[in-house]
Parts: sequence; structure tokens; C-alpha cells
Amino acid sequence: MKNSKLAVIALAVPMGVFVGAAPAGADETMKLRADLAPLNDSGARGTAMVTVQGTRVTVDIESSGLLAGQPHAQHFHIGGKHMCPGPGAADDIEDDDRLSTTEGKPFYGDIKTSLTTKGDTSPDSGLAVDRFPAAADDGGVSYSRTFEVPKDVAAAVRAGDAVIVQHGLDYNDNGKYDMDGGGKSDLDPKLPAEATDPAACGRLTAAPTGGMAAGAGGTGAQGPDTMLLGTGAALLAVAGAGFLGRRRMRRPLR
Repeated sequence: MKNSKLAVIALAVPMGVFVGAAPAGADETMKLRADLAPLNDSGARGTAMVTVQGTRVTVDIESSGLLAGQPHAQHFHIGGKHMCPGPGAADDIEDDDRLSTTEGKPFYGDIKTSLTTKGDTSPDSGLAVDRFPAAADDGGVSYSRTFEVPKDVAAAVRAGDAVIVQHGLDYNDNGKYDMDGGGKSDLDPKLPAEATDPAACGRLTAAPTGGMAAGAGGTGAQGPDTMLLGTGAALLAVAGAGFLGRRRMRRPLR
């Protein structure tokens, strides 16, 4: 009878102990990644890494293919479908062969954080062109900054609901932002559309850990849940085998 009780305990306890870890708390460190893909046939690409702990975020962006020598506005966009529009001008509503920031809004939502190089990072600085990073002579942008964000923004980033958008194009290939390329900006008529239209976009998702490469399948290093689950299964197997073995030993000989 004692062995039977032990077997029942072994079967009942491990599953509750070993399966499922508590979800990460709002104060725990979380890392996210976005692969920035071109919009408006910009040819711009990049990688963004974001670390969030509480309401403190660190943003690192490395991009290429942007208009050299010009500032490029960049933001956390939150809302809409939490995704990027299609490539090129596939989601061009006004049928003018370009995708404006407003036309992309149903996909990636509103500006919630301005990824400026200094000063304010709120939506109020969404068009603070003089405080956004300028592309180097080779079209590359390297950005790194740590700052505080509102709780709702931090929560959206953790949930994978934030999209990073970089802006700034050269429609008429004259090496600068001007009204001749795409007319006035839909965000501020005092600015050219070239300065505010989206050039690259990527959704932030939890960065992979262990040995599995980002976006790839395959087997990576075992995480804590996998290891605990395996341990629990092993204990179940041992407990079950011991119980059955004892039952066989007690079976009377015929």
C-alpha cells in the first residue's frame, strides 16, 4: 500500500513542479529584435536590438542603404496591426507610387516613442529632425541610446506589439530632401515628404536565446523549462518502473 501511495505522489507532484515557468515580470530584463526591411523601394535594411527592464529601454540600431548625410527620423510605432506594410508601395492608398507615414499607420500604429539622439523621446519629438541620427557617407546609421519610456510603451514592447520605423528617402535621386521629390509631407506641410515617408520597418519580437539562430528552425540549447520537463519525465519513468517491479515481485508463484 505504501508503494502505491508513493507512485501516486510521484505521478501527481512532478507535473506541477516541473512544467511551466512563471511568466517574466515587468521588472525582469527582456531582449527583443527587429529585422528592418525596406519600404518605398528604399533599399534600406538594418537590425534593431532592444533591451527593456521596467520602463528603461536600451535601443541599438545598425542600418544601411539610407540617404547619406541626411537625418533619419525613427520611432517606436504602436497600434494598428502591429506589423509593417507591404514592400514597395503595395499599400499606397492615394495611388501616387509612394507609401506615406499616414498610409502605413493602419499597419504599425501611431508614434509612441521618438528614437532621438538626445533630449525628449516622446511623440512630441516625432519630427525633431535635428535630433535624429544622420546617415554616414555610405548610407549607414549607427544608433545607441538608453532612456525611460511610459509604462504602456514598455508593456507593448514586451508584448511584441511595437514596430520600429525609420524614415527618409530620396525619390528624385538628388542627394537631399526637397519638395520636388514627393511634395509636402503628410505629417507637416513645411517638411518635404522625402523627409518623413517610411524607408525601413521591422516588428520587435523576443530575441532567441541558446543555440537557435534568429528566425531559423532547428534545435537550440535546452532552456530551463525543457530541462525541467525532461527531469520530470525521467522521475515519472523511474517511479513507474519501481512500482511495477515491486508488484511483479509480490506476485505469488504458480
